[in-house]
Amino acid sequence: MFSAHANRLPKRIIIMLFGLVVLAAFGCPQSAFAMNRWHAGLQIDIGDYDYLGGYGDWVQLPGFGMVWHPYVVEDWAPFAHGHWIWTYDGWAWVSYEPFGWLVYHYGNWYYDDSIGWFWMPGTVWSPARVQWFTFGDYCGWAPMPPPGYYWGDPWTPWRHHRFNVWMFVNFNHFTDDNIWRHREAEPPRRDIYKRDVLVRRAPSIRDVERHTERQITPVRVTRERMNLRPEATKPAVKYIRPKEVQRSRMVLPDQEQTRVKQYAPQVEREVLVPKGNAPRRPMPAQQQQQPQRQSQERQKRTVKRR
Repeated sequence: MFSAHANRLPKRIIIMLFGLVVLAAFGCPQSAFAMNRWHAGLQIDIGDYDYLGGYGDWVQLPGFGMVWHPYVVEDWAPFAHGHWIWTYDGWAWVSYEPFGWLVYHYGNWYYDDSIGWFWMPGTVWSPARVQWFTFGDYCGWAPMPPPGYYWGDPWTPWRHHRFNVWMFVNFNHFTDDNIWRHREAEPPRRDIYKRDVLVRRAPSIRDVERHTERQITPVRVTRERMNLRPEATKPAVKYIRPKEVQRSRMVLPDQEQTRVKQYAPQVEREVLVPKGNAPRRPMPAQQQQQPQRQSQERQKRTVKRR
């Protein structure tokens, strides 16, 4: 039956159908990657590009598209210099860094050996874009990675590839100022699989109150819309397809603003660095070998010409 109908079809149509089948079989991965890069570009507002350009570099990273990484000291990590507050939206991160209102409430973070921590823009606001672990007397959090990525073993925060991305603190210090001072390099395990329960969730308000022995009152925060486009002076690079992205920033009550003002100058002085003083990271082995290969190929071509 099929062969009879196939004989009736023009040869041109058969060739077109065959081409569509081949394209569907071999072109999907490339198409998916192209769509990911396109959508990543749509997350960037031209105002974001200009504003964050004063605190870091925008770079084109293979597999991720256009990303931003800050000018900071070597041991810097996101969601480390600030404090937690309990709000009607849950736990919210209050940053002491000038760019924190944007990069900790939108988008995702990941790590690359060549540039360190980098941020991928997003359009959805959250009180804190993090993942959680709670167990025993400790609480840990890590930046929300891009979709399809995770930090080492998804069931335990201690297994990681090259370094520990998790911030751990004892519950007694969870609501303290400048929580970076109370971080644990790696909390004692104490055979937790038998004695304590490892849970992938944010700490409950009851657990925090029980450990700190004080009542925690919800902080009422509002959000104001931020329009960075009038300040934009830099033209978008060719990899960016900007559109108007509505950004908002938390408006804190006076008490919380006082906490930020107390530590923000210290953090900016000890954590942020000028562009020329930013630590240089070693290039991955593949990128180091690429210039050598190109040089060898040029030498071969020169010998052949002679």
